[in-house]
Amino acid sequence: MSGEHPPKVTVVVPCFNEETTLEPTLDELVGVLAEADFTWEVIVVDDGSSDRSAAITNDYNRKNPGVHLVEHRHNMGSGQAIWTGVQHGRGEFVIYVPADGQFDHGEIPMYVARAEEGADIVIGHRLSRDDYTLYRKASSFVFLTLCNTLFDHQFQDVNWVHLWRTDIFEELQPQSRGVFFLEEILVRARDRGKVVAEVPSVYRPRQGGVAKGGKPTVIVKTVYEMLKLWNERRMRLDFSKDRGGKAPLC
Repeated sequence: MSGEHPPKVTVVVPCFNEETTLEPTLDELVGVLAEADFTWEVIVVDDGSSDRSAAITNDYNRKNPGVHLVEHRHNMGSGQAIWTGVQHGRGEFVIYVPADGQFDHGEIPMYVARAEEGADIVIGHRLSRDDYTLYRKASSFVFLTLCNTLFDHQFQDVNWVHLWRTDIFEELQPQSRGVFFLEEILVRARDRGKVVAEVPSVYRPRQGGVAKGGKPTVIVKTVYEMLKLWNERRMRLDFSKDRGGKAPLC
């Protein structure tokens, strides 16, 4: 990476009951970051875990002060956990990575490089999902198809690792605090003319813990938030047509 002042990167790790995977995830993550040519910080957001996730992070902080813990008193959802990390971060860029070990942290410099080339948001698309059940594959396909159809884009994946320029959050405030959080940021950012780049990403099977995103209650809430944003944008466009001018930003 060139430049006299390399960027500061905030890595947000949302965590809910991931005691079996968290420490090896942090080991790999910190190992990669230690070799990177940018400065960094790691913020683990414990989203009301009932296991030892918070204690593991505190122990990790004692041997590596670059890893910090922020705690929610109760479970607030994946989107809120990421948002809390974004708000606590000090980096020029902020990237969210899962705590379950399914992301290859060696890809982080690739995300940062694409942002340095001019992208405001960099999103990864998973090359395979070998451990997905048929149900999870079907629900993911439906979710992506709805997002691409309702919001006029053609991304290959919208719910994996994302990197953002931190200053985009001066202009937008996402409302979702769940699974729809990442897609909502994409939609609102694109409406403001922000540049989105996609990069290929390796997906690794979960080594422990339980996947939490495919529950029927989560799906219902996600569809509700999706339709709410779609209706908001539709009303905004209708308003613009009636006034013959530029639509207000959502």
